[in-house]
Amino acid sequence: MKVQDVMTTPVITVGLDAPFKEVAERMLDANVSGLPVVDDEGFLVGLVTEADLVSKPAFGSRRHRSLAAFVDLLTGDARWAAKATALTAGELMTTAVITALPGESVEVVAQRMLERGVKRLPVLEGGRLVGIVSRRDLLRSFHRSDAEIAAELTRKLLSVRYAPEDHTVTGKVENGVVTLDGMVRVDNDLPVVEGLARGIPGVVHVVNRAGFRELAPH
Repeated sequence: MKVQDVMTTPVITVGLDAPFKEVAERMLDANVSGLPVVDDEGFLVGLVTEADLVSKPAFGSRRHRSLAAFVDLLTGDARWAAKATALTAGELMTTAVITALPGESVEVVAQRMLERGVKRLPVLEGGRLVGIVSRRDLLRSFHRSDAEIAAELTRKLLSVRYAPEDHTVTGKVENGVVTLDGMVRVDNDLPVVEGLARGIPGVVHVVNRAGFRELAPH
């Protein structure tokens, strides 16, 4: 499954000059935790998150600015104090944004999210924003019934490049777990049918009980 199959589009965005209040309201109204910031031509220039906005109540008042400066001295990180004085999306946003491409696999993107500790990735095509993919989007592939998975599994097994008589593999699905039984032509065919099953959206795990038989040469 590709990113383009699960990403959210169209994307709610803000411009560089969007006021703080507008950014907060748009994020709350859309029930999202981050908004891409784009320029007039739709190119991604940054990302504003809930954490960026929360810097305002945390360190935005005059009373807390001395505390923010003290924290900066201890941590060596002045970003929150700077963001606390921000008035626009351009001043709030993070510019070093981790992104994804529409044609990337969800497995690769899921790993990227976990490794980088992010909850969402803007999806770019030619530098322009075409979607956004979140952790919740990646979970949508599991929102399928066993019957739907089994039907797709049957179609895929019938499409194996070998002749129908070369394999008798069938599969059953229970709670997203696929169990394969039957025979394939040679041992190298076992990972082929297993790969077909693993690539089906909604599959949690594959148990491969299929065997193989070496066919006599013609």
